[in-house]
Amino acid sequence: MHPITKWLQTNKIISKEGKTRWYSVLGSKNWVPSVTSILSAADKGEYFQKWLANQGSWENACKVRDAAAKRGTIVHEISEDLLNGEEIVLDAEADIVKRVMCLEQWYDDYQPEVIMQEVMLAFPGVRYAGRFDILARIDGKNVLIDIKTGGYYKSHDLQATMYKVLWDTIIEDTGADKSYMIDEMYGLYLNDKWKKKPNPTFKQLKFLPDVVEGTVNLWYWLNSDYRGNAPRPKESMKLPTNFKLGVTQDELENLL
Repeated sequence: MHPITKWLQTNKIISKEGKTRWYSVLGSKNWVPSVTSILSAADKGEYFQKWLANQGSWENACKVRDAAAKRGTIVHEISEDLLNGEEIVLDAEADIVKRVMCLEQWYDDYQPEVIMQEVMLAFPGVRYAGRFDILARIDGKNVLIDIKTGGYYKSHDLQATMYKVLWDTIIEDTGADKSYMIDEMYGLYLNDKWKKKPNPTFKQLKFLPDVVEGTVNLWYWLNSDYRGNAPRPKESMKLPTNFKLGVTQDELENLL
């Protein structure tokens, strides 16, 4: 059994949903935000700002964003099934099909040995938690792969770094051999702009733990309260499900 799998069997990760997604290892009192929540503190740069300005309005930008997110979710789900060895009969729009064809081309080019997919990681003391897409063996190396259906942003380096920190910290905690640690990180960019042949981009991402630490500190500062207390998940109000008014139906009929 892989050391990560064994560790996760005895260290269940639980979650709380809300404006921010929070995670904790069962038994720990510490709740931490998701990797994507942390990354909201990092500016996406000039190209993103230009894209946002070109959408005409915030409402339209949100519509485009939500459509892209939906498309990304579909492509991720199809990719996971294909990499699990399933056969997919795909009846979808060209923007989905062409991205799946990019995945197929990448697989043929690199022949990855998929080790794990869609694994949620959290560890006591690490101030974030996240779910990575793929861990595979390629050319004898453990490669973390994050599937993207849009373009590259610098935040992708930070996202991959955070997954690697979580993974390697857990491996170290298990006492397993360092050969289980992540060697390299890549973004797999699946696009629909090609005309003659699928051309996925397999871009190596940078390991930037110092930048991640600064981004984490910034997120916690931005989301602290006016007293400087660290953010924590808010308990949802527990609303009743059963109701009964004081007047019964018989009493009501007698009044009429």
